Amino acid sequence: MRAVIPFIFALFATPAAALAPAAPPVVPPSAQSLIRVNVIDGADGRDSLVRLGPSLGLDDADIAHIRAVSGYVGCLSPSPSVGSAALFLDNQHILTAAHVFFEPSGQRRWKCFFKNQAADPVMIDLLVDDANARFGARKPKPGSNNDYAIVRLAEPLVGAVPFPVKADIPVQAGEKLIVVTAHPADMVREVDRGMPVVQGCTVRRKPVSTEKTSFFRTDCDATGASSGGMNLARINGTLAFRGITITTGPWRDPALMGAPYNEKGGSVTTALGTDAAILAAGRSLAGDS
Repeated sequence: MRAVIPFIFALFATPAAALAPAAPPVVPPSAQSLIRVNVIDGADGRDSLVRLGPSLGLDDADIAHIRAVSGYVGCLSPSPSVGSAALFLDNQHILTAAHVFFEPSGQRRWKCFFKNQAADPVMIDLLVDDANARFGARKPKPGSNNDYAIVRLAEPLVGAVPFPVKADIPVQAGEKLIVVTAHPADMVREVDRGMPVVQGCTVRRKPVSTEKTSFFRTDCDATGASSGGMNLARINGTLAFRGITITTGPWRDPALMGAPYNEKGGSVTTALGTDAAILAAGRSLAGDS
């Protein structure tokens, strides 16, 4: 059932993330007490979509489009979790990180929802049973190649159009990204919770995957609740959905504060591609609608 009442995110004790060994509160402490650790390449490059978006080439229509299709994903039981998600393929399915939906024990969570960040936000229940969801594995390992979830909304998000995938044009090293996150933890800048957070960053390497999913390495900043964040890029002039943020280095380690990009040293973020197994799973689920 769709809900238009404001959601009280203070109920959440921990954001779901493969991005931290111990996840921080969803409601961050005061700016003075934030642990200002940016995993990659100097200062924290993330900011509000409306402040940073124009410098990334986003116009008013792009900004409205992003706000309509992306936002928070979370579950309430048996323990709370929260991450980022975006519509995928149509207006009744989202793509995000699977670990949002699972307890550390492997038990599936329930009472799950998606809430976009439009000017007039909408919250819709998620259907997480096997008939209405596709997970990368029965018990997905956080941060792994199977840490993805495509989940059906209880009803379509009316008027919202997901970004195209462009699977016929593979992600390449050097590709310029715009990463969209609902509200990552411990950012340097203060951003209203109703506004998406964005950053311009770059695909640094596209390894050959030995798994069913594809993945790529980036220099995008990621902290708690960044999991599932939409990676956009302009492909032949069109914004396309290229992947989702899935894991990063130990983002609360002071030794990595502003550290240069270094995969072996942990100063790296990994995204799963929207092609290959993820695209096949999404098409399968959408075909069952």
